[in-house]
Amino acid sequence: MPLTTALAFPPFSNPYPPGILRTLAHTNASVADALEMTDQKLAELGHPPVTDRLTAGDSGSAPSLETEYVHNLVAATLVPYSVYASLELKVQPSIILGHGAGFNVGSVITDLMTMAETIDVLLGGFVEAKRMSLRGGMLALGVNQQTARAMCRQVSEEGLYVGMINAPNQTVVCGWFDDLDLLQSHAERNGVSCRRLAALLPIHTPLFRPAALQAIARQEERTVDPVLPPLYFTTECRPIVETDTVRRASLAIWTKPANLIESVTDLQENFGINHFIEINTTPTLAPMIIQNALPGTRVDGPPTGITDAADVLPFLNGAY
Repeated sequence: MPLTTALAFPPFSNPYPPGILRTLAHTNASVADALEMTDQKLAELGHPPVTDRLTAGDSGSAPSLETEYVHNLVAATLVPYSVYASLELKVQPSIILGHGAGFNVGSVITDLMTMAETIDVLLGGFVEAKRMSLRGGMLALGVNQQTARAMCRQVSEEGLYVGMINAPNQTVVCGWFDDLDLLQSHAERNGVSCRRLAALLPIHTPLFRPAALQAIARQEERTVDPVLPPLYFTTECRPIVETDTVRRASLAIWTKPANLIESVTDLQENFGINHFIEINTTPTLAPMIIQNALPGTRVDGPPTGITDAADVLPFLNGAY
């Protein structure tokens, strides 16, 4: 059977290893430009450059918790973008899948937004959330979404929300720090596996809407032009269409849950996708897709243990 391929871009997850872009930053001008632009925007906010961390692995003294998070936030876009920009794929994708923050990379490579606009929104959201004292995080639970919602309601009526529906046995809850602490204790008492993610914002929840509205208000409001291949985002479980606007699409990925289970089903049943390639340096999205996909679906992605993004290129270039 011929392969119908989706390129899959991962959500915000664990920090990338220091120095992950040390080769690509020197061999790909678009990667170097993206890093330089991001450093300039970080400097405007009083944060040190992210380039040292992503290319040399040595940022001097240990960064503050806030700087570390901001660096992780922008790296979640910069690293997958750098891998994509350096690939020589032997397959023509039919669709681009952006799960959660993976939408940011998809929006850049499909020209929905420029890299500068995307970084502006990421940093602007953080600044607005800080100004409004919207401090929260994310907790991955080893349960399905129905059980996760029930656990949230047992702990808090308005401070916890299912934010990412990754797989039948993995749901990420997002919300206020105090409520997440209670939920983590509740999960551990009941033998539910859980893991705190390195996040400082209650993204993918209505809690973040005030900050998101302020952050995207500075963007130019324009109707989205159709793009090929289409960009599919898991917060809406559909591709970008002509009636979307940049602000509406950006708001959706900040304030709504991202549903990978429903998205993979839709892509396979209605778009004929039978091949997924995770564009990343660490296997984050591919294992989730395997759990959600139909039997016989081909899923390619990075191996474990990659510490230099250049080393992942042969694996992904050959994914055909």
